Amino acid sequence: MKQFLRSKLGRFQDIKFRRKLIITYIFVGVIPIIVLGTFCYSRSRHQLIEREKSNIKDYMQQAASTLNNQMQIYDNLSKYLSFNPNISQVVGHPYKSYYEMYEPFTQELDPLLRSMKYIHSDLKQITIYTSNDVVVHDTTIAPMSSIKDTDWYPKVMGSKKILWFVEPEERQAYSCRMIPKTEKNDCDGILYINVDYNALFESFKNMSSSNYGVFIVDNEGTVIYDYQRFDKQNQDLKLTYNELLNQSLTSYTVMKTKTAYDDWVVYVYKPNRLLLEDVSQMIFAIVVVVVICIVLSICMITLISKVMVSGMEELTANMAKVEAGHMEINVTSDSKDEVGELIRGFGKMIDEINRLIKEVYESKIIQKEYEMKALQAQINPHFLYNSLSLINWKALEAEQSDISRITLRLSSFYRTALNKGKNVLKIRDEINNVQAYIDIQLMMHDYDFDVVIDVDEDILEYETLNLILQPLIENAIDHGVDLLEDRRGKITVTGRRIEDRVYLIVEDNGVGMEQEKADTILTQASKGYGVRNVNERIQLYYGKEYSLKVISEVGVGTKMTICIPVIL
Repeated sequence: MKQFLRSKLGRFQDIKFRRKLIITYIFVGVIPIIVLGTFCYSRSRHQLIEREKSNIKDYMQQAASTLNNQMQIYDNLSKYLSFNPNISQVVGHPYKSYYEMYEPFTQELDPLLRSMKYIHSDLKQITIYTSNDVVVHDTTIAPMSSIKDTDWYPKVMGSKKILWFVEPEERQAYSCRMIPKTEKNDCDGILYINVDYNALFESFKNMSSSNYGVFIVDNEGTVIYDYQRFDKQNQDLKLTYNELLNQSLTSYTVMKTKTAYDDWVVYVYKPNRLLLEDVSQMIFAIVVVVVICIVLSICMITLISKVMVSGMEELTANMAKVEAGHMEINVTSDSKDEVGELIRGFGKMIDEINRLIKEVYESKIIQKEYEMKALQAQINPHFLYNSLSLINWKALEAEQSDISRITLRLSSFYRTALNKGKNVLKIRDEINNVQAYIDIQLMMHDYDFDVVIDVDEDILEYETLNLILQPLIENAIDHGVDLLEDRRGKITVTGRRIEDRVYLIVEDNGVGMEQEKADTILTQASKGYGVRNVNERIQLYYGKEYSLKVISEVGVGTKMTICIPVIL
């Protein structure tokens, strides 16, 4: 057996790669698609039928809720009219003649009831029946004697609740209640409100597209509403209420719920085979999609395998060129599969290697330039200090304190700026250098702007690059506060530590600039060099993750933030 498997495996390994892909895909792709498609069909069919049942139940509960809301509105209206003092006074007044009745009936009672019918268009009739000796006036008021022979009269007289009555044969639905007696009305009265039967149960007519039935049964088991909506070819599937109660649940789906009034029960039924018809199109679509996927998969694998093999061959050729030392090659691929990602990854690797080679070469050149500048800055600094000291002594001798002060600040500035040729110094020394520079600028500008330095004490001993704040201060003065005309300028220098980084911020309230222009300050497109030089030095010394950021807004000012690592 092992020998047989080993022989078959050896033959498979000798097959062309493209055929390997086709065979592998049939076993790994097509067969699982068939199994998965069969499973999805079965589960989808079940879930779609259950979803259809859930939709019917939701529609039924929503329709029942609508019915409850409508009946609540009519009950609220009944309460309002029953306790209305004007109605109590009109109904309970002891009239002596019809002429005496006419004015309150037409001037008070009729307008009120008409307004109710105008607001509630589904109201067909509102009538007040009273034991008072009155004559019938339109449909608004009538004597109690006219309804004593009705079936509902004794039920209403024996109850203090609002009672609902439905007569399905006459398509009538109405509520009745006793009118409470008051000091102005000592007569018995009944408020009768007749509503539109069809409008009351309208919500049950739009529950589904078709092929369902609805029964609403009162607490005595009488069907008060019956609605059957079946297509012409499905008329034989209709049920009566008695058939519904005796029907096996295997052939029909039956839902029921109770209403909030009078314990009415709503039944909704639908044949199970029609449930399946409603979702048959979706099930058929699933089957078609699965079949199409299988056919397309088999047809496309040949073309795909060709593309995959050609890409691998091209990758092999490029790797051979790189192995031979030819680094200037262009490796690209438009393919989105793993082979395409591998080709693009190889191309990115070559580009990164070339970039690193160029970066190392250029960084060495830049480093040499900075070393040369530092060497030039060390050329005979003692001569500069001695000269400044002599100028200071002469100024004191001539009692020129301003000249002496500016000379001392200039000497302090150059001492920290040259820094004995070193490229790094303590943040404390960098702040002293900036303070000296600011003092000189304030004297030059006749103190026409303010400067605030707010640096945390705990970062003063950390290291930083030399002369990275002075160019930012110079930029804030020349391009910010110097151009202000409507307010006094202000420059703020802030230093903070956040986690393992130090942030040095120079912010001004100058004229500012558009952010698009601010974004070019650190690029080769910028005409200036000082600020861009600071950013290049930071990234060269600390790495690309540390840099200078510039944020500006016209009329508000500019904020420059230096980010460097914490180094003691």
